[in-house]
Amino acid sequence: MSKITIKQIAELAGVSVSAVSFVLNNKKGVSEDTRRRVLKIIDDLNYTPNLNSRRLTMHRSFNIIVSIEAKTSPLDNFFYVALLNSIVKIGGALGYNIVLSPESSCFENSHLADALSQSNADGIIFLRDISSDMQAYIAKAEVPFVIIDTQKSNPPYPCVKMDYQLSAYTATRHLISKGHKKIAFIGVGSIADFYLNSFNGYKTALSEAGIQVPLEWIRSEAEADDENSAKECVKAILRCKEFPTAIYCTGDILAIGIMSYLQDKGYHLPEDFSICSVDDIILSRYYHPALTTINVDKDLMGRLAVEMLDHLIRGEETDTLITVKSDELIERSSVKSLL
Repeated sequence: MSKITIKQIAELAGVSVSAVSFVLNNKKGVSEDTRRRVLKIIDDLNYTPNLNSRRLTMHRSFNIIVSIEAKTSPLDNFFYVALLNSIVKIGGALGYNIVLSPESSCFENSHLADALSQSNADGIIFLRDISSDMQAYIAKAEVPFVIIDTQKSNPPYPCVKMDYQLSAYTATRHLISKGHKKIAFIGVGSIADFYLNSFNGYKTALSEAGIQVPLEWIRSEAEADDENSAKECVKAILRCKEFPTAIYCTGDILAIGIMSYLQDKGYHLPEDFSICSVDDIILSRYYHPALTTINVDKDLMGRLAVEMLDHLIRGEETDTLITVKSDELIERSSVKSLL
C-alpha cells in the first residue's frame, strides 16, 4: 500500500492541505470541529508525517539536545536514567528526536556547540545548572532551554526543580518523630547550593526540636559524590567518641554506600543505625533493609521540562519555574523507632 499523503487526508476530511498542516503542527487557524475530524482520519489511517518535509516547511530540526556531564555516564546514575526515560517518552510523543550531548571540557568542540552552529537544535535540556557564560552563549544562539534539578533558590532561567530544603526537613523530622535525637548529616559538598539547601532543612528540623549534634557528625566533604566516597564520611563519624543513632543522607546512592559499608563492618541496620535519604531511586526499594526516603518524581520532572521547552520553542506562554512535590515520605524498613 502506498504511503498516505497530506493531500489525501485533506480530501477525506473535506478541507485544504493548509488546514491539515495546521493540525499536524498544532497551530491555530482551524476550528475545533475540523481539528477533531482531521485527527480522527490521521488516527484511523495510522498516518506518520514525513519529518524531512516538516523540517523544510517549518524551518525546524525537531531535535532536542539533552546536555549531560561527560565525567558521569547517565547509565551509572539511577536518578538521570529515570529522567532520561521520561524525556525520551514525552519528547517522542511531541515529535522530537532526543539527542544526548556529553559535556566537554572544551565547549567549542562539543556536540552541543556543533548543533547550535548548524541550527540543528530546536531546544536544549540541561540536567544541571549552567554558568553565566553558557547562558549568554545560548542566548546569543537564540535557542530556548530548560534546566532540570536546579539548586538555585531564584534561578535566572526556565527550570523544573525540587525543594531540597523541604525534603531534608521532612526526612529529618521523620527521624525525630521516631525518637532519634542523635542524627548525623552526610551531604554532597561539591555542589554548594545543593549542600546548603539540604543542610538548612536538616538544621531547621533539629532546631525546632531543640536538638544539637556534634560538628563531627556533619560531613560535607567535597568528595562525597558517590557511594564509595560516602563511605569515607561514615568512617570519620565512626571515629567519634559518641555515635549517632541515625544518619540523614542527601541522596540514595550515598545512603546505600553507607549501608553497605556499615553492614560489611558487622553493624546491624536499622538496629545500630537508622538511615533516611532523598531520591527514591529504584534500587532503594530492593536493598536490605529497604531504604526510607523522600520521593523525587523524576518522571514528572522530565515531562514538565519537555512540555515547558515545547511551549518555549513554539513561542507560547508557559510557566518558567515549576517546583514539584518535595515532601513525599516513602517509609520502608531502614529506620528504627526508639519510642
